[in-house]
Amino acid sequence: MDSYGAFEEIITQRTEALAFVDKPRFWRSGMPCLDYEMLNELLSVSAANGKSAQSGELAKGLDMWIAAEIRRAGFEEVGIWPRLHMPRALDPAILDFIQPLPAGLAEQCCYQLPKRYKSSQASILGAAYNKQVDVGMSGWLTGPEILISTKTMTSSFGKNLNNRFEEAYGDAKNLKGRHPLASVGFFFLVDSSIRREETSFAKAISMLEKLKMEKDAYDACALLLVDFSAASAHVREKKDGLIPEGISAESFFLDIIELTLQRAAPDAHMVARKLYLNRSM
Repeated sequence: MDSYGAFEEIITQRTEALAFVDKPRFWRSGMPCLDYEMLNELLSVSAANGKSAQSGELAKGLDMWIAAEIRRAGFEEVGIWPRLHMPRALDPAILDFIQPLPAGLAEQCCYQLPKRYKSSQASILGAAYNKQVDVGMSGWLTGPEILISTKTMTSSFGKNLNNRFEEAYGDAKNLKGRHPLASVGFFFLVDSSIRREETSFAKAISMLEKLKMEKDAYDACALLLVDFSAASAHVREKKDGLIPEGISAESFFLDIIELTLQRAAPDAHMVARKLYLNRSM
């Protein structure tokens, strides 16, 4: 089991449970209806294990949730990473090759895949350097269509905010420089205690809004506040009114989905396109 394994079980169990009830729609009243209950469960795993943002485990739970929401929006699962199962990143062309093979040979190929392709992240060549992209969607024919960087921060806000946004700005320019038609996003998850530092909270909001302003930077940015305790995590949802609409998680997914569908071929992502076109119904 890799470092994503603990989150895999939660997503699988929740998906199976929802199969026996009315599955929540991704769209509601024209906006994404995000599964924050799933995110609370994923983040609570790290909180219960005493993991900090520095350990990287919080970010992995966030990555798995974002990927799950992109799949729930109707996009084809094979091209999205991190995948629900190992290997976490895999070109869908490999699976397209395996599927038509005789059953015995296909089974053997699937057995060998995690051994041959162990990478849990996708390394994307940008304009200046390779970048490990946390969440995305790509294929052999299309190239990268979605590229999302995630960051988490639970303390030392005044000390670390500038560094995080300098990194984010450089990454955006690097990725957009080579992939101008990809939908590039930055998702920032922060402990809600940042609100006690008014200057840091205002800076985080301002910087995210500025990262979204330039055409060759991010297409979408999000700030999500989470209440962490010793053994659990609880997302501060949009209805709390703490985050400006333009950098809310709901607006983030709306921007990413709209741009991805606009930039794709008209006959691509037909399930996601149909759900999007009927989003207000």
